[in-house]
Amino acid sequence: MTTRADLERLSSGLDEATRMALAALAAAFGRLDLSSPEAARDALLVVMPAIAAQYGDLAASSAAEWYERLRADAVGGPYSAILADGPSDEQVAQATRWAVGGLWGADPAGVQATLGGVLGRLIGQQGKDTVHRNVAVDPAKPRWARVPGPGGCCAWCSMLASRGFVYASAATAGQGHAYHDHCSCVPTPLWKGQAHRIDGYDPKALRAAYDKARAAVKATGATVDDKAITAEMRRLSPETVTDGIKPAE
Repeated sequence: MTTRADLERLSSGLDEATRMALAALAAAFGRLDLSSPEAARDALLVVMPAIAAQYGDLAASSAAEWYERLRADAVGGPYSAILADGPSDEQVAQATRWAVGGLWGADPAGVQATLGGVLGRLIGQQGKDTVHRNVAVDPAKPRWARVPGPGGCCAWCSMLASRGFVYASAATAGQGHAYHDHCSCVPTPLWKGQAHRIDGYDPKALRAAYDKARAAVKATGATVDDKAITAEMRRLSPETVTDGIKPAE
């Protein structure tokens, strides 16, 4: 059975890849001439894809080793995990162009934190995509769930996590395949014969909160969609999600 400690090992590997990427970004940022926003932007457009590629591959390798270990414990037999592709240079460049707008503002040094958020998301996504990709091609046919970290998750992630171990591929996962900045959720495979229990993860309770919010939206006559439901989850049960909306005192 996959345990919370197993999930923490994956998170630790992804966090370490991100930490190293942020250190590389800090070194590069320290060499920029912030008095020339155009030159700084152009330098970052070269540096960011290189950092994302290097440390995204490191995160993917860490996730692949993790998957192989879990699979060996679950079903045995040989299996060589494949690595997910990272974002294209153009995708990184687009994200970088968005993040560097502050170079022309009052706090150009603050751009480093924004770029760090971009790197963290891209690197974490490549590691987690490695798990998704292997679930999709593994002949043992596991499924996976989106399991929140020990500190909980936002309403959107709670909705996706409430579905339990139902995902088998990128096609079936849909929006569950993507992760936002600073997301601590972990894609967790489950092979046939394994127990569906992970400490701190109760998809039935998450589903109950989702169903309650869905009923509340329906009762208003408004359009019942995921955006409206998660907004109601934040209002009805603010203590259960990290982005809950607490009533004014």
